[in-house]
Amino acid sequence: MRKTKRVFAQFTFFDRTGIQAFLEKQAQKGWMLEKISSYGWKFRRTEPQKIHFSVTYFPEASIFDPVPGENQKSFWELCEHTGWKLASNNAQMQIFYNETENPVPIETDPQTELETIEKSAKKSYLPSFYILTACGVLQLLLQLWQFSTDPLDWLSRNSSLFSVLCWSIMLAMCLIEILGYFSWRKKARKAVEETNSFTDTKGYRKIEIALMWFVLAIFAVFLLTIEPRFAFIAVISSCVVAVMSMAVWGFSNLLKRFRVSAAANKVATIVITIVMAFGVTGVLLFTVTNKVMDAGWFDKEAAYTYEYKGMQWKVYDDELPLRVEDIIETNYDGYSTSWYGDESLIMSKHNAYQRPRMDDLEQPDLQYTLVKIKAPFLYNFAHKQMLKDFPRNFGVTYEEWEIFERAVEIPASEWGAEYAYQLYLGDEPQNEYMLCYSDSIIILRPDFDMEITLQAKANIGAKLGGVIVCH
Repeated sequence: MRKTKRVFAQFTFFDRTGIQAFLEKQAQKGWMLEKISSYGWKFRRTEPQKIHFSVTYFPEASIFDPVPGENQKSFWELCEHTGWKLASNNAQMQIFYNETENPVPIETDPQTELETIEKSAKKSYLPSFYILTACGVLQLLLQLWQFSTDPLDWLSRNSSLFSVLCWSIMLAMCLIEILGYFSWRKKARKAVEETNSFTDTKGYRKIEIALMWFVLAIFAVFLLTIEPRFAFIAVISSCVVAVMSMAVWGFSNLLKRFRVSAAANKVATIVITIVMAFGVTGVLLFTVTNKVMDAGWFDKEAAYTYEYKGMQWKVYDDELPLRVEDIIETNYDGYSTSWYGDESLIMSKHNAYQRPRMDDLEQPDLQYTLVKIKAPFLYNFAHKQMLKDFPRNFGVTYEEWEIFERAVEIPASEWGAEYAYQLYLGDEPQNEYMLCYSDSIIILRPDFDMEITLQAKANIGAKLGGVIVCH
């Protein structure tokens, strides 16, 4: 039978009522609080007993204090004199227990108790959540900027969706803490003024634990849906962050053991955090990435290589859903075929290239972009976005061009599509097309002089109008 256990209690800092009820319930089960640390709340096994707990706050205390201050020690002695023994403390939070049946409360003046909680919250609890909230907002703005730059690329990456989801949840948890505190404080002030009574606190422990498990589940899904090489880097990055956090915590505790002052400890911890965040983390990730790249994880395997004009060229043999041979008759077998892109849970975007060797450039080539919309509600958005990007005018307004590219709708039935467009340069049709099927959209750019016959259109529709196979 184990004699100790650790619990990640996940209580709101000011949730005195919830913490007291939790600890009393644990004591009835035979578990007594021994220590609170970054690794959770440590309990030791005891005889089941019905005892009372009291959570109070001492604003002068700091998580960087090497030893308790004289005022804090005097406060503990006063509490012990009235029957309240110290169970554990964490910065401003002080937790006591009392084995008598009806103990006298430590705090008897609701006004003083409320002011003590407010001072303690302002010292570290609220500032830390303000900083996290600012980080969350900045990260979401960064993702919004990336989305505005290329929305379909962004929607096709699970990493983008995972990042937004995680930062949104973190931001939601911060707002729950901040707004929950101010909501409680408003009610508590009113109760003190009207009835001189203390308002019980209300935490959001179950909600926050559920959100944390949800993030872990999403992270697991993310790892399972990306390529193993990228999953490896994601896991290594997470481990680096975890190790860095433990190292910072250990460094701060080491300074405490050497009786370094709280002010010096705080400054040193902030400095080492910055150094590790921008230095050690960068070096580790750079080293891991280089090792992975040196191992060839990011290099696509070539079918063979050849030399042309003193340079080495690679020929790839990726499987493509549509090839030059499906459009025109050719006996040329020197093509290099490449297929790459991203796929998320809601959309995929891939580019296909079929190019002749450098020593045989008179052969026709083929390239196209295939977007598969897995979430039907995004289809109209993807359609409008691709139709807008189909003409390539490089950000120049039409008024500045005498001749400019534009998309002209053409009969779609020949392609087996729902909508079809052809690119025009002024009044001249170009050999470039945008084809819209039930759940996929294709931008097709065959060789400029490749003839697209009715049979070729039918072949293209048959090859690309169904499910896009990703390789």
